[in-house]
Amino acid sequence: MASPRVEIDFDVYNPFDPEFVKDPFEHFARLTRDYPVAFHKGINGWLVTTHELAAEVLKSPRFSSRFKDWNDAPPEKPREEWTIYEKVMDRSLLAVEPKDHMRLRRLTAPAFSRKVMDQIEVKIAETITQIFDEIDNPAEFNAAADIAAKVPIRSIARMVGVPPKDDTLFEHGLGWNMVRAANPLHADQRDQLIADAIPALEYLQNMIAERRARKDPGDDFIGTLISTTEDGEGLDDFDILSVVVALVVAGADTAVDLHTTALHALLTHPEQHRLLRQRPELTEDAIIEVLRWSGFGKFGGIPRFPYADTEFGGQVLGKGEFVMPILSAAFLDPAKWPEPRTFDITRNHAGNLIFGAGPHLCIGLNLVKAQGKLMITEFDRRFGDTAGIVGDIGYDPAHFNARRMTTLTVRTTPGKETHV
Repeated sequence: MASPRVEIDFDVYNPFDPEFVKDPFEHFARLTRDYPVAFHKGINGWLVTTHELAAEVLKSPRFSSRFKDWNDAPPEKPREEWTIYEKVMDRSLLAVEPKDHMRLRRLTAPAFSRKVMDQIEVKIAETITQIFDEIDNPAEFNAAADIAAKVPIRSIARMVGVPPKDDTLFEHGLGWNMVRAANPLHADQRDQLIADAIPALEYLQNMIAERRARKDPGDDFIGTLISTTEDGEGLDDFDILSVVVALVVAGADTAVDLHTTALHALLTHPEQHRLLRQRPELTEDAIIEVLRWSGFGKFGGIPRFPYADTEFGGQVLGKGEFVMPILSAAFLDPAKWPEPRTFDITRNHAGNLIFGAGPHLCIGLNLVKAQGKLMITEFDRRFGDTAGIVGDIGYDPAHFNARRMTTLTVRTTPGKETHV
């Protein structure tokens, strides 16, 4: 039997408070301890905070990931009024029926094969080297602006064949707007976000069509998506465009925080940094631990919406209500992670939710891991153990989903300081 409805407000959890952004960990601990499932009146949605329950939300067939299943979603336009945005989102991995989701996963799998990923890693490595070369003053620089803000979007751009001259259109026009347009927290800005995304979507549509028109589309990422067939069935241009958008949404926003938090974690834990240099095979574990330990997210990734009134965690979640797993709280849940605030790259990460779980496991997880590995390797190649963090860390309290670092000053000369 469900318990009386548990409600909280911004007095309990206010992810937009600048003080929360600086130090959220007591807030996360309180959520997992006292409010495993609670309705947040200020956000107008349910928060799910323990690791066990967050995992169930991500995996359970009782919850939809489709924006249109939200009670407050705007009414769908008639198909004859659809822009390219609606056409792409209709093919999204988050929007299609389960059988179509599995079809898209099968047909896109070859583009994420080891052969194609090896090609992509070469391109990313070249891109990261260039980004480090662009640092004006390697003796002291802002890693948030000079590294983290550049690596993810340039890596994805090179992956899909967008040339450097068009990076700006690709980054802000696509990444910024697509991430926010499909999130209920930005419902009041949705029309403008969609309008601002359309030029980049049209650019990519034309690029895919041009590649398809070639006699040989190539064996790179886009070429593989074009040429892959199964039982005579392949991906059309909107299928491919939806996959590229999924990569941008998955990789261009969260991955920015990976790079700042990785440098922050390693430079404030020199013993772990030394261990990683001694045992580079731990790099993937280190990346997962960075994301688990850092509490970089204010919310989760993809909101869910119950298909029907659902008893869950002692509460009744109404059909179509906004349900958000607070993954940063789940990542620090002591019921799952012993000594959760200890940064340990040798930790057993079995069952982690870092890249999601269930059928919507992050499509870009290998890309994000590759970026992180190559960035850390290049940073250590250039600066070794000479680097430290100096000055105060700056955050963007207005960012809708992340404790986004805007200033992380790294000094690579003697006299370094390191702030925890």
